[in-house]
Amino acid sequence: MKIKKYFPYIAGIIIVAVVLVVYLSKTILIRSLIPGEKSISVPEENLPPEKSPEPAYPNNNELNKSPEEKLKPAPDFSLRNLNGRVITLSKLKGKVIILDFWSMGCPPCRAEIPHFVNLYKKYEHKGFQMLGVVLDKNRALIKEFAREYNINYPLLVPDKKILIDYGPIIYIPTTFIISANGYIYKKLYKYLNQSKINPDKSLTGR
Repeated sequence: MKIKKYFPYIAGIIIVAVVLVVYLSKTILIRSLIPGEKSISVPEENLPPEKSPEPAYPNNNELNKSPEEKLKPAPDFSLRNLNGRVITLSKLKGKVIILDFWSMGCPPCRAEIPHFVNLYKKYEHKGFQMLGVVLDKNRALIKEFAREYNINYPLLVPDKKILIDYGPIIYIPTTFIISANGYIYKKLYKYLNQSKINPDKSLTGR
């Protein structure tokens, strides 16, 4: 009977205690979100791993490479010219080379030949080699064409290897400028005249 008498008081105390616990929990949570207030510490092993900060610029080995290391080595080849003489690229190391893929039926190809003839005439003995890779099949017509245009540099007969290594040759003329150290300096897909190639500075350096 006495327990029933004090039951309302006991229930009231329990309710007050629960309210206090909830209030204090919310207060701690709110204080942890306020700048400058101490937050509840969490064991480090329970924290998610931190991501390393992104670099301000690409940390790439390319940035530290010399100009030659950024260029691709010119694939070696051994091809016969119209007279049957074998010309090997690696044996021309030390010379700047223009390697021109062209065809007799291509107007831009025909238009640039006089410029290449003059270029080779001027720089043949100054560390420069001009090479034409003619994509036509009829050698007799090629020889006649070469005489008509006074071509003074070797015209090479391509094989499958060079067309793969330097290809795909989709557009003609396609022209490669190869440095004296054997790297592909430029690959061009358009008509070139002598004013666009300055061997005095960009090629022979003489």
